[in-house]
Amino acid sequence: MAKKIKETAEKAPDALRILWQEGFFKNEKSQDEVVINLSKRGNNFRVPTLSMALVRAKYLISNKKDGVLKYIQSKPAVSKETDQIRIELFEEGMIKKFGKAFEVELDDLRHNFGKSGNCTAFILRKILEKLIYLMFVKHGMEVKLKDKNIPGRLVGLEAMINIASNEKVDGIPFLTSHTAQEVKGIKFLGDASAHNPLVEVDMKMIVPQLPYIITAYKELLR
Repeated sequence: MAKKIKETAEKAPDALRILWQEGFFKNEKSQDEVVINLSKRGNNFRVPTLSMALVRAKYLISNKKDGVLKYIQSKPAVSKETDQIRIELFEEGMIKKFGKAFEVELDDLRHNFGKSGNCTAFILRKILEKLIYLMFVKHGMEVKLKDKNIPGRLVGLEAMINIASNEKVDGIPFLTSHTAQEVKGIKFLGDASAHNPLVEVDMKMIVPQLPYIITAYKELLR
């Protein structure tokens, strides 16, 4: 089996972030241990440069033991893919369109994103369901979401998604058929996190679904 080539970086802060993402700082590490690890990758930074990067890394905390300063992560690492999708998910323009009606949900999502897969899946699902309903209300079409068999209740989220792909405003569907089909993945994960005690949803399961949920949010908000 070919040996995996470890990622490197040109700047000290980026090199430290790579180590964090790989789990290097799950246990306490001295600066000398950091230097040795980076040197094996071909990264050799000036001591003051590396020291400053360690001090400024917001995801690390330091403790002095036996006169030696050691660093350990202050929060779990997230992958570069998760980091990038976070930027897209909390893009300022889209967040503004959600308005005050979603302040609580978005605050909860920021707090849990990358930390708890269960909570993240549940909140993403809740936002989707609430957004569909409020967009139908906005256009005076909420009756379309009423459960005909149970007075006073709405249909389930899967039915909402299907209805949103069929109903149109000015010839444009609330959700395109492709988005409606793909976004059911986050509906499934949200249901599993809330109702299945034997299932643990982690971020690795959520990240592949996020481009579709972001697209769904944008289509509904337009």
